[in-house]
Amino acid sequence: MKLVTIVIAMIFALSAFASAQGRGNGQAKKTTVSGPKAKSPASPAKTAAKAETRVVKAETRTAKTTAKAETRAAKTEAKTARKSGTTPTTTTEVASTTVVTPTTPTTQKVKNPKLEARLLSLLPAGTNIQDASQGFKNWGQFVAAAHVSSNLGIPFADLKAKMTGLVPGITPGTTVPTTTPMSLGQAIQSLKGTTTTVPGTTTAPGTLSPTTIQTEVKKAEDAASVDLRRSL
Repeated sequence: MKLVTIVIAMIFALSAFASAQGRGNGQAKKTTVSGPKAKSPASPAKTAAKAETRVVKAETRTAKTTAKAETRAAKTEAKTARKSGTTPTTTTEVASTTVVTPTTPTTQKVKNPKLEARLLSLLPAGTNIQDASQGFKNWGQFVAAAHVSSNLGIPFADLKAKMTGLVPGITPGTTVPTTTPMSLGQAIQSLKGTTTTVPGTTTAPGTLSPTTIQTEVKKAEDAASVDLRRSL
């Protein structure tokens, strides 16, 4: 019995000791309170990045403000122009090429670089195209005459005088009427054609026959049409 009593007493003692130790640990845990976590200082790279972002945003806002101001100014100018009855004009570059057709009168002043370059290759060096064209009925006749002059070796001044009935006057830039204007074929005939002196005979061997003249006129007129078409 004593042994049993002793064992029971030891069990109670151990239980009491364990309970006391558990309460002590709990109180220790409760008393341990964690303080506020300290924030780590921002790195220099992050600070610089934030500053750069703020600068970019500020520049963007400034650009938008400027664009809006310019748009408002343009609208105001347009309204003012409409009210005053004027329209804002813009400078546009106009091509310096005038369309020339076979029937365009030579009295019409034109500027066509392509056609001018072609004619300068047919006429004597230093020829002023605008002056050379004066007196002809139209540009088709003038260009055909230039081809005949080049093809047959007829001085252009002589051919022009025959076709226009005009010769250069005493005053530069003027002309003097001399004869009735001839067609291209007639002008060639008078300058390069065969001459009949006695019925059935001809003189001036090597000059052009009527058939050859007709062929040359047709060739020159076709070439003139091509030149004028390519200059468009």
